[in-house]
Amino acid sequence: MSKKYSIFITVLFCLFTFGFGAALILLPDRAFSEQENRYLTQFEAPTLDNVFGENGEFMTNFEKYVNDQFPLRDEWIHLKAWSERLLGKQENNDVYFGGDGQQTLFAQYTPPTDLEQRVDYVNQLADNVSVPVYFALIPDKSYVWADRLPGNAPLVDDGSTIQQAQGLVSRNVNFIDLSDALSGDDVFYRTDHHWSTIGAYQGYVALITAMGGSVTILDYEPTLVSDSFYGTTWSSAGAAWVRPDAMYTWVPEGGLTGSTTVTRYPNGSPVEGSFYDLSKLEVKDKYSMFLGGNQGLCIIQNPDAEGDNLLVIRDSYADSLAPFLSLDYQEVHLFDLRYNRLSLKQYVQDNGIDQVLVLYSNSNFSTDTNLALLGL
Repeated sequence: MSKKYSIFITVLFCLFTFGFGAALILLPDRAFSEQENRYLTQFEAPTLDNVFGENGEFMTNFEKYVNDQFPLRDEWIHLKAWSERLLGKQENNDVYFGGDGQQTLFAQYTPPTDLEQRVDYVNQLADNVSVPVYFALIPDKSYVWADRLPGNAPLVDDGSTIQQAQGLVSRNVNFIDLSDALSGDDVFYRTDHHWSTIGAYQGYVALITAMGGSVTILDYEPTLVSDSFYGTTWSSAGAAWVRPDAMYTWVPEGGLTGSTTVTRYPNGSPVEGSFYDLSKLEVKDKYSMFLGGNQGLCIIQNPDAEGDNLLVIRDSYADSLAPFLSLDYQEVHLFDLRYNRLSLKQYVQDNGIDQVLVLYSNSNFSTDTNLALLGL
């Protein structure tokens, strides 16, 4: 190695190290990452307690801070994904690149080790209320689109979680098997973990049929509202080569007769809402267009519906399902345990609930830490 080349490498190394270090200090910190759809770690000043205390959290938090605030972080994520792809690897950051030209992304799925306990919380709910309780798990995208997975991907949904859950429910719980309810090329978003509007409609048909209702047939085409949706799986993978998803609405605002109303309870107080908050299409988290995003309680009222009052204990998959459910029930109460600590037993009594549906995606049911609230 020549002296000039050694000097060049040394200068380049110094510029890289000290340049990025200076940029980390001089550039303003970002509070939120649009690409990753999460809040970023902020700098925490050192104190005697967090440096020398029992936990010694300063260095741990500082490492997270540097990782989150590193200059050009989003570009580095994309570069890493490209390098993994060029090396022939099938995944990056716990996301599989699909075998369909790597245009479909699959978040890795790991079944729960405590499934019996999780299902027992549903059984406890059924024991506490005097109305029919239905329970359904939405299969993971890796189960429905198994033919798109890369070869020999180990951490995927093989259908066993739903089968085992069905065997663990008590006789007071009506289990709805959605394993074969979803089919087709557009029932999930390729870049996100959620089902699409088409998938939500297929789920609605299976659920309403199992709960004794009459399916409302929509004899018109869905409406395209966005062709530039990149979901959370894409954000994790950094797969910049993947084309965006299209997003559709199907049930018109106000329902089929225009008389349906949506009331949100973001902080316990009622706020007028809607099926679709189109302003969310201007931000990264476009899926929050449905009902305006995460919330502890949302009530949809349709006085023209034939069904009575349905309580849905759910995750975010129900946001795109709710407009369909509103076609058949006078009231649909959407209850999210992550943001709502009310007693479910008392809520059923106080709100004239006629049916309860516990509906989770397979992945969320396997990881949710709030399921114990079902038994309260």
